[in-house]
Order: sequence, then C-alpha cells, then structure tokens
Amino acid sequence: MTTPLHVLVTGATGRTGALVVQKLQQQPEKFVTKGFARSEAKVREVFGTTEGFYLGNIGDRDRLRAALEGCDALVILTSAVPQMKAPPEPGQRPEFVYAEGGTPEQVDYQGQINQIEAARAAGVKHIVLVGSMGSTNEQHPLNRMANGNILIWKRKAEAYLINSGIDYAIIRAGGCRISPGGSASYWWVKTTRCWPIHPMAFPPLFLAPM
Repeated sequence: MTTPLHVLVTGATGRTGALVVQKLQQQPEKFVTKGFARSEAKVREVFGTTEGFYLGNIGDRDRLRAALEGCDALVILTSAVPQMKAPPEPGQRPEFVYAEGGTPEQVDYQGQINQIEAARAAGVKHIVLVGSMGSTNEQHPLNRMANGNILIWKRKAEAYLINSGIDYAIIRAGGCRISPGGSASYWWVKTTRCWPIHPMAFPPLFLAPM
C-alpha cells in the first residue's frame, strides 16, 4: 500500500490555492493535505473549518517551519496583489498600489525565499512553485503596475529555488477561468522540473488541463 504524501499548500485561501487544497483533500489515499493562510476568517469562509490549516505570515520562518514539519512536499501559491487606489475618472487609467508589507519584493521574493528555506530546514523533499508567464520579460506591462516589478521578483525567486538543491517544479501559469459550479480551466506557459523520475508524479496535482 502506497503511503500518502504529506503536502503543505501556502496561499491556501487564494483562488488557485483553494482549488488545489480542495482537490488534494478529495484524494486522501494519495495526499495528506495541510493549508497555510493568514486569515482565520477567510479560511472559515472558504473551507468552513480551520482543521488542517496553519495560520501565519510567510514572513515568519519559524511558523512556516512548524507548518512544514513532517511534510514531503510544499506547494507555493502566494503572490502579491495590487489594489486599485480609487475608481479612475472617465478616460483615465486606474492607478494601483501594493499594501504595506505586501509588495512583490516582500511577498514574491523574500516571502518565497522564507518558504524555501523553511522547507529545507524541515526536510521537505519537493517544492512546486507556481509563478506567472512573462517572468522572463523585464519589459512586461505587469512590472509597471504600482512600480512593483512583480514578474522580475517572481523570476528571482524561481532562480533561488533552482539553485537551492531541492527537487522542484516551476509552473508558469498564463491564466485561470472559473466556470459556474467551481470548475477551473488554466493556460500553462511552461513547466520546469528537476527531480528524479519515479512514480510520485507530483505536478499533476494541479488538476487543470495542462
């Protein structure tokens, strides 16, 4: 009998994170799933319970390490999210800002380094990092949003993971569409893997057409 993989999903209350957690929970013979999120209220709103969830901030390596204790794999689904300053005037483009402590450098770079290093300290064997298409294009328009350079910081985090020595998969997502009833369709630009070939077959947990 195959032993289930113990998996921690960070960003578990986000749109994609919630889908990944729910799908893994539907396969208890394959996965023992834990979620990591900041807000207890959001966890209850999305999942109806906090059982199996760790509450904390990705800036806290000790809390991350506690959540990763006993885990075989980590799925990183955290990302900075820009907020509109105010509705734009007619004919004007909207302006965006990142919340204090929530810039791409803090979340998509330092926050992901914290997760990688906490995973290393906890003995995690595999990391799946979900990034974004366009991360190799420094001139991408998303980098100009709120002057956050979000794709540049995401790419720097990818490079850190690649050089970490931990087996990894990097998935650059191009988009996500949620259909009525909760089903999802994804567009994937590129998947990069670096781990031994064996029956674990971890990346398919993303459940979406790839």
